[in-house]
Amino acid sequence: MRDVTCVVLAAGSATRMGREKLSLPFGDGTILDAVLAACAPLPVVVVAAPGLAIPSRAGTHIVINDQPQRGMAQSLRLANAEIPKSHAIAVFLADKPLVSAELLQNLLDAPEADVVFPIRAGIAGHPVIFSARARTLIESLPDGDTLQTLRNNARLSQRPVPTQDDGAFVDVDTEADYRALRRDS
Repeated sequence: MRDVTCVVLAAGSATRMGREKLSLPFGDGTILDAVLAACAPLPVVVVAAPGLAIPSRAGTHIVINDQPQRGMAQSLRLANAEIPKSHAIAVFLADKPLVSAELLQNLLDAPEADVVFPIRAGIAGHPVIFSARARTLIESLPDGDTLQTLRNNARLSQRPVPTQDDGAFVDVDTEADYRALRRDS
């Protein structure tokens, strides 16, 4: 298996939610705990907003993004700088608590490509695995939420992996999302 480090992007401002959402109860822990559990046993870099409480776990490195207004690209750049250049990265969004280790393993088991991601009905999900080659383009990403730009880069080989796993698609952006998540789980 290739060397892979998980990157959990957790520096968003949660403006649509109106409050910090990653510490909200979910399952036996919090929304963030559920995402971190999906990363086990791989090494993890969490890029967090200042003040976010992150559980202490072996193999987890925390990086603070003190400029979250610069978007996901800034968080990704910060994580990228902390990871050996030879590693692929599996990028998780911290507000997708249904993501699972099984989903990650299915992506890791797919034939290698520069970009590997789950897909359902033409919609791409997360996590997204970027090869070491794809990572070389992270520094050139403009500020903003540009993961899709990197995922769709025509210079990179892509491997969409069909899945019915809701963990790749369900996120918590609003109070209604959170209520639905709690009701359905």
